[in-house]
Amino acid sequence: MTPIRALFSVLLDSLFPVPAAEAAVLALSQQEALKSLPRAKQFPTAEACSVFAYKDERVRRLVWALKYKKSMKAARISGFAIWRQLALFSMAAPADRPIFVIPMPVTDKRRRERGYNQCELLADAVERFEAERISASDMISADPRIMIVRDLLIRARHKSRQTLKGREERLESAKGIFAVNEKAAEQAMKEGLVIVIDDVVTTGSTMRDAVETMRRAGYINTFGLSIAH
Repeated sequence: MTPIRALFSVLLDSLFPVPAAEAAVLALSQQEALKSLPRAKQFPTAEACSVFAYKDERVRRLVWALKYKKSMKAARISGFAIWRQLALFSMAAPADRPIFVIPMPVTDKRRRERGYNQCELLADAVERFEAERISASDMISADPRIMIVRDLLIRARHKSRQTLKGREERLESAKGIFAVNEKAAEQAMKEGLVIVIDDVVTTGSTMRDAVETMRRAGYINTFGLSIAH
């Protein structure tokens, strides 16, 4: 975040106090949040699942704080929830097959506007929790079971904001917006489980396109996971 944007954020916080729901959710530890926030029960696409129910105001404020305020506390709470779900996936996978995690990419335009990609903040948090798990392991040599892969999935083109569109228009506009960066591709990943992580899944169109792009590139076992739906 640029100094001007940081100053603007401080001014906004002073003029418009943090909503009670946001303050409440950010006051939780990551374990408390995982236990108390309502879970998502339905998903719009078979290619992905979500952890929390977006209809809950605390969940919406958690996502908002991560996406628009670059809140490190929100990133840690959300990243822990994602990491725990990934850990469950890894328990069902072969011991010699790590899970490869790909943060949902944003365009250069969106990165310039915000100064960051919130999904990369999620990925950073997941990476830290996995490193902490390894450090706390009783094993002399513990290998990571969850590995972050950056710059493999890229945005091929920009699209206008999804939140301003109707369902049918969102479903149509998401087609063909991703590409795979072959320079960052790893052959070993094509036999493993690949998870694309995002903050929110609404209609599922963007996530579906990301997953299908990866599968067409040979990463057959690719699925999506978001904080909320």
